[in-house]
Amino acid sequence: MFNRLHIKTLLSASAVALALTATATQARELRVSVHEPAQGFYSSKVLQPWIDEVNARLSSKTSLKLYPGAILGAPPAQAELVKAGVADIALVVPNYTPGLFPLTGVVELPGLVDKSATGANILNTLAEDGALDAEYADYKVIALFSTPAYRFFMTDKPAETPTDLGGLKLRSPSKFGSELFDMVGASGVGIPAPQVYENLERGVVSGAVWVMDAYRTFRLNEVAPYVSTTGFMSSPMSILMNKRTYDSLSDADKAVIDEMSGRATAEWIASVVDQTDAEIEAAFREDDKVTFIDPDAAGMAAWAEAFAAAPALWVSEQPDPAAAQAALDRAHEVAGH
Repeated sequence: MFNRLHIKTLLSASAVALALTATATQARELRVSVHEPAQGFYSSKVLQPWIDEVNARLSSKTSLKLYPGAILGAPPAQAELVKAGVADIALVVPNYTPGLFPLTGVVELPGLVDKSATGANILNTLAEDGALDAEYADYKVIALFSTPAYRFFMTDKPAETPTDLGGLKLRSPSKFGSELFDMVGASGVGIPAPQVYENLERGVVSGAVWVMDAYRTFRLNEVAPYVSTTGFMSSPMSILMNKRTYDSLSDADKAVIDEMSGRATAEWIASVVDQTDAEIEAAFREDDKVTFIDPDAAGMAAWAEAFAAAPALWVSEQPDPAAAQAALDRAHEVAGH
């Protein structure tokens, strides 16, 4: 009896040890969340190539997997998903959550950012200066960048001057975007991306400000054939990682994440964004059904004058106006203004 019991105990102990060993050596999958579908621009052209490169360098025990199409949570929830650990990494649009990343929103100011590369330079400089430490304290920052400057996509008539927008309803990209519309007598309407086409077609809104990739993806050329290259504002973008997830990695895997994060990664993303944006615009310029309006120097001056009050408004709305003014001054310096 003793021998049988002893053998049984030993076998049970061995089974537990084997289970623990298997758990310790089991591959670990890190979840990368994005609100776009798998075929979307940021999913297919940015995140998946980045994931493939990271996976090729990580140890065999760790890998990243893309969870597209807002599987893990709605677009405005992405930052909280990462903070809570529901997602290990996510593409975050900071202006979807007003007040959470206040100084990052500096790139929304009209005329400050022309290309994604400019936005990436501004945001990474602010991060390197320590100006963004407080708003990203809960995250490991993989990359900070921005969209190129938004264009005006109009349905019935082009937006050649600021006065052309008076009395119109326009799809707004953010709370601050709607405040900018107020300055030219227009009204901002929040509309989810997949519903923009329908609302333009039905006349609920007379236009939208957005990037060329969205113009192509959502076939807005069919309902909004006038494109003004005024350069309204840009949207900040970020890729953020859960700090606990990062801290739990081996030193070797941490080193891989570090190598694939920061300014160099942001600059690579910006180059992909800008190249794609230029290619799409060039293709639509060859379409005789789409009319581009390119303001001359006098026209751009009129737009700048229309939004002249925007910097002071933005600074006044920030929780720390002095820090906001310093960030804005630094952003202009970086942009070469």
